[in-house]
Amino acid sequence: MKVVAVVVSWNAATQLPACLARLDAQDHDDLEVVVVDNASTDVTARILAEAETRPWRHPLRIVRNHTNRGFAGAINDGLAVSDGDAVLFCNVDIEPDPSLVSRCVAVLEQDERIGSVQPKLLRTVAAPDGAPVIDTTGHVLTSARLVRNRGEGERDLGQYEQAGEVFGASGALVLHRRVMLDDVAWRGDDGRREVLTEDLFAYFDDVELDWRARLLGWRAWYEPTAVGRHERGGAGVRRTPLVEALNYANRLVVVATCDDLAALVRAAPVVVATTALKTIELAVTVPSALVPAARRLALLPGARRRRRQVLARSRVSTGEVVARWVEPFRWRPWIGTWWRRVTGRALGVAR
Repeated sequence: MKVVAVVVSWNAATQLPACLARLDAQDHDDLEVVVVDNASTDVTARILAEAETRPWRHPLRIVRNHTNRGFAGAINDGLAVSDGDAVLFCNVDIEPDPSLVSRCVAVLEQDERIGSVQPKLLRTVAAPDGAPVIDTTGHVLTSARLVRNRGEGERDLGQYEQAGEVFGASGALVLHRRVMLDDVAWRGDDGRREVLTEDLFAYFDDVELDWRARLLGWRAWYEPTAVGRHERGGAGVRRTPLVEALNYANRLVVVATCDDLAALVRAAPVVVATTALKTIELAVTVPSALVPAARRLALLPGARRRRRQVLARSRVSTGEVVARWVEPFRWRPWIGTWWRRVTGRALGVAR
């Protein structure tokens, strides 16, 4: 099975060389690495120019964008110039173990309806006692329409060693079957296909892909023997106005695109309450993100158009997806995670 690893890079010169080295160390023989650089303004251009002259075990291809097309646009650009049986989506801040790709490929080869494989992602920073900290073992969709990473911030004590089906997979590091990506892609009037939704730019693009794939009958699988590490920035690093605006608005756009309306009405009290609290938090902590977030809600008409398209092609009803995958929202863990994040006490987070 040929695998294409698409790495999205933007002003990440300090992380890119290690990322490329880790991918080149993969023991899966049929692997190509495609780096899509989103018009970086640091020394990334020099690093990539040097990388092109080096001998690599796995072929390396560079795509240089003239503007920052976000994670979604960059992934689509990487897909447009590559072919393969499977595609590994990669953040530049990931550290996959050498066997990660081959172990994920083995899962795809076992079941043709599995479209995505979620590795066990740990954080690069250990807990104070030295214990590894979980970043994600898959996406969990809650009744509040907040999506959490299963196991996020927990010490890895072997509690997620059971492989199995999950709602979805984190776009930070995930192996997708190419046939699945082509199947769920949006069809534009001009014939262009869009795998990740470029309106979203970044954040929640992976959740929307999860949801579309479930509607079209594809499965996502968690494989704990495939292990990688993911650097995750703390509150000060992460909370820029752009990032916060994307996170706030994109959640609502994804719900408008994929959710079951009857189930959403039933869940309205908790959805409204959590949205109100997130609005208050944004106003207090990053007030400059409020206007950009509100402007992004202009994307809702596009969400409605995409909704009509996915429902016309769906093999599983929206109600069935919600009934199968939505878990009850729990207030205490959500508030606890938020408090540890804003006070800088989250485990495994770079300060």
